[in-house]
Amino acid sequence: MTDPLDDAPDGAGDDAQQRADAALAALVDVVDELASRRPVAARIVTMTGDSSVGSPELAAVLSGDVALTARVTRLANSVFYGLSGRVRTVPFAVTVVGFAAVRAMAATAAVGTDSEGLLPEDTWARSEAVAVASGELAPLFGVPAPEAFCLGLLAGLGQAVLAHADTTGYRALLEDDDVRRGGRQALLAAERTAFGVCHTEVSAAALSAWHFPDELAEALHLVDAAGRTTPWSRCLATALEAVERAAAPSAPPRDPWLLSSGRVSEERLRALSARLTVSAPPSSSS
Repeated sequence: MTDPLDDAPDGAGDDAQQRADAALAALVDVVDELASRRPVAARIVTMTGDSSVGSPELAAVLSGDVALTARVTRLANSVFYGLSGRVRTVPFAVTVVGFAAVRAMAATAAVGTDSEGLLPEDTWARSEAVAVASGELAPLFGVPAPEAFCLGLLAGLGQAVLAHADTTGYRALLEDDDVRRGGRQALLAAERTAFGVCHTEVSAAALSAWHFPDELAEALHLVDAAGRTTPWSRCLATALEAVERAAAPSAPPRDPWLLSSGRVSEERLRALSARLTVSAPPSSSS
């Protein structure tokens, strides 16, 4: 892919990068402000980075955020963990999904992903689908499945930040006919036009600010950028394409063989996409 800045006049590329950096810095300030509104979620992000914290202690704090507790418990009861209907307590839910997943979910809650009316109702279902796809594909890329699952959960975090930064503008962007028809790639282009950066870059910056593992932030920084990739970013890019196929079948498809550097065939991606659930459950309220 040719970088459009390659053909720009001398200095234009530097100016564009400076504008993007400034926009990203302003959005990181939004992340900090949003986190202050969800102190329980923000505390969990910090606690789960401390190896001395145990499940009972984490569960006790988690219970202070009803919406986040419900989301963690629902995930623990999902098909992915094979314990449907058997996880009834918060400590057990924390044990089932693991600290890394709880931390990822707390991070998304801290930026208000679950704020009513902020993002489409199927946003969290899509995030879960990306997580499931990332976890399933992880062995093909030589990355740990639990961490790849968390990376999938975190990929859309930046959407909430952009929506909070300009709620009316971002809602109009999501409802734009060209964006709807063009799918994820059209959304990324529209975000860059409106905000100077796309949501995965915002997600990467938030993870860096919260001291998540470097490979996760790097994957989010690279997944929608031209040029260098890592096994993590290739895994995530392929998972995102699988979800795009399920959620927006009319959007222009991307070649999974190229996205995955030869690790995932078109047939395998189609099979994975067909198994994913990308719509919000009718009774979902968190």
